[in-house]
This record gives sequence, C-alpha cells and structure tokens, in this order.
Amino acid sequence: MKITFLYHSAFLVELAHCTLLFDWYGGPVPDYDRVKPLYVFVSHHHGDHYSPEIFSLLGMDNVWYVLATCVHLSARRKQALGILDDHVFRLPAGKEQTVGQVQVTTYRSTDEGVAFLVQTEGKTLFHAGDLQWWHWAEEPKSWNQEMERDFKAECRKLAGQHVDAAFLVLDPRQEDDFWLGFDWWMRTMDVKAAFPMHSWEDFQIAKRLKALPVSQPYRDRIVEVRYPGQSFLLEG
Repeated sequence: MKITFLYHSAFLVELAHCTLLFDWYGGPVPDYDRVKPLYVFVSHHHGDHYSPEIFSLLGMDNVWYVLATCVHLSARRKQALGILDDHVFRLPAGKEQTVGQVQVTTYRSTDEGVAFLVQTEGKTLFHAGDLQWWHWAEEPKSWNQEMERDFKAECRKLAGQHVDAAFLVLDPRQEDDFWLGFDWWMRTMDVKAAFPMHSWEDFQIAKRLKALPVSQPYRDRIVEVRYPGQSFLLEG
C-alpha cells in the first residue's frame, strides 16, 4: 500500500486493485493507475477539505465519489459539472455502505460532516475529517466539556478497531492542547501507522508529539510527514 500526503488533510492511497483519494481541494492530483477504480472521499464541505472542481478534474469514468451529506449538489450544479448520480454516494453519519470494491462506515464529526472507516483488499483505513477533540482556550468551559464528551462518544464506537493507516488531526492552532485528540485515538483504536493531518503545513508537529511523555506507548507508530507530495510504502 502506497500512501502519498498531498497537503493539509488530503491523501492518495494506492492499493493493488483500487485507489483512494481523501479530502482533495486544490492543485494537481498525482498520477495514478487509471485502469483501477478511483474512490474519492469528501468528509465535509469546508474549503480546506473540498472543492467542486474535483468532479470536472477527475470526471466519472471509473471514478466514484463518497460525500458527506453536507456537500450539497443541486440539479443545476450536477449538470454543470457532468455528475452522474450512480457515481456519487452521499452518506450521513452512522451509515454503512458498499461502494464498488470498498466498504465504508461513517462517523459523526465534532465539527462538520463525517469521518470515514474504509475497508478494502484486506486493509482498513480511517480518515478523521474534522472529527477531533477541539479544545480552545477562548471557549467557555462548558463548550469544551461538551466537545470532549461528543468526541469520546464517537471514539468509543471504534474501540479496539484495527486500522492499518489512520489519518488523524494534529492541529497547532490548539497550542498546548494540540495532542489531545490524536492521543485519544491512539489509545482507542489499534493503529498500525498514524499520519498527522490538518496541521497547516507545520511539519515539526509530529516531532513535538513524539517528544511528549504521553506518546511513549505509540510514538514509534507516528509517521513523520515532512513535505507535500511525500510518499510512504506500508508493508504487510
């Protein structure tokens, strides 16, 4: 399995029989084997996770789109973008759906949209989208407590789940609390390789997490992403 970090929360995953693209919103898509089906995932409608240009860029030929229901597509927009209804699946949170070669389960975000658990070819991947333990110093204590409760409630649904590759939020804007959600995921799921994302191109943030004592049980499973376009080969 080859995983390429594109930018922000966007990743391209190449497997033996299909390719997965998560949360693209701009720039060129790397070359991939167009003989294999491509599955495009959009966790929510925010501009740093989604652009409607993805449809005109990739088209409908051997491409299937899995979108959170917050991504609205009017009939006029679909016609303008050349969208075929049988190539687009709009999923709410808490949904299981088979799309071609992949099995998709969605989880409710603590911001907008969904997170994706994707199973295909004997591999399991998790893309958190904006499902995160958002803790902000400027918010009221009650708001932060509610966010913590909601985040942990979704996490519990994945307790013990084996995941070959997880794409998890590690956001420097959270300052001293940047590690909370990532740490909770790593203690909840059985993650083989964890990729930081939503880091606003702060490529030192994984090192900072690894330097914290809290990461000792899992720091060897944190992948250090150093630049856009970097690829990783995961064996086994």
